[in-house]
Amino acid sequence: MARFPAALFPLLASAAVAQPFTGPMPQLGIEDPPTPIGAAAHRLTRGSDGLILSYLQGGSTAIELRYLRLTEAGWGEPVVVADHRAMLANSSDVPAVVEGGDGAMYAHWLLATNDKASAYDIHLNRSTDGGLTWADLGVLNDDAGKVAQHGFVTTVPDAAGVRAYWLDGRDTQEQPSGFVTGPMTLRTALVGATVGPSELLDGQVCDCCTTGAAVADAGPIVVYRDRTDDEVRDTGVVGGATGGPIVLHDDGWVIPGCPVNGPAVAASGARVVVVWFTAAGNLVRVCAKFSDDSGATWGPMIVVDEGRGQEVPIGRVDVLLDGDEAIVSWLATRKKQGQIMLQRVGPGGLVGAPRALAPMDQGRLSGSPEMERLGDRVVVVWRDPDAKQLRAAALGLGYIGKLAP
Repeated sequence: MARFPAALFPLLASAAVAQPFTGPMPQLGIEDPPTPIGAAAHRLTRGSDGLILSYLQGGSTAIELRYLRLTEAGWGEPVVVADHRAMLANSSDVPAVVEGGDGAMYAHWLLATNDKASAYDIHLNRSTDGGLTWADLGVLNDDAGKVAQHGFVTTVPDAAGVRAYWLDGRDTQEQPSGFVTGPMTLRTALVGATVGPSELLDGQVCDCCTTGAAVADAGPIVVYRDRTDDEVRDTGVVGGATGGPIVLHDDGWVIPGCPVNGPAVAASGARVVVVWFTAAGNLVRVCAKFSDDSGATWGPMIVVDEGRGQEVPIGRVDVLLDGDEAIVSWLATRKKQGQIMLQRVGPGGLVGAPRALAPMDQGRLSGSPEMERLGDRVVVVWRDPDAKQLRAAALGLGYIGKLAP
């Protein structure tokens, strides 16, 4: 089986000397992050006192991984975690800074391991002083010396630190043509003061779709795009009460290459919701499923959006829970223009009115809209590739259509 090498994007090519940018968008309820022009590869995660926005910034000699916090008082100042000349800047496979269950902070980023940047390892850093200093933990993937792709990391807090999940190419081989044969796999490891050994979760998965993870009552539950020998690439789930791995819904999407369009998951107690994109049967859809028992059983598929004329979902989904309901975000085309869409979805299949949050470029250089909850607001961060700047918007939860009683 062949797959295409990961697409590497010139995200930071024009950012050798970063310039300050001031472009607040108060009409959207929040100022843009105070990141310089050229910021890219963003990730938004939840912290103990607000949100954490990580991103890559190009410099004259190296690429830097930075982060800053967002609280109810506004954006904080950027902090540099790590820098390296061979740090990989990819708009789909992005780094992150997160808080662990042990009170420490953790960061991961990609480092190219060959001249073509078609292979890379996952590097880790840890801070025990609130992000003031960062120690090098080494490499997450424990196949030292294997020149292959490793990435698309997601983490959840653990009492010992964080549990990491990633796509691992140790069983692949790059051919002289540039194509890669062999299966991409899904693996996990516990990360604390040291990096634990990895464990195989699924022996064949899609090559370059994002992963997602959340903690339910029965434990962490992980979502990803599965792959069969017949090139069916539907949503896979493992962990929680699912046992697994299982296919969440039999879409039957047959596609010979990776669509770079992974699922998302959120959990609270025993309630779990998964959102995904599919184009099975040439019908493009954003769909959702709920579980009330940590993934042991699942409700019916709910169609959140589907193609109708000039209104076409593109995917790049995210999701969070608000009580028994979910807030779903995704990128869609509305009258030939990209729009970030928000919609409230109920577990019984009811769907609230969709909201167009803001225009967003449909190209890959814009990355994916990242969504988290801050108090009684939903915060979304995305990238404007024309301005080479990160944008942000915040809306009250009540703005996103409530379901009828």
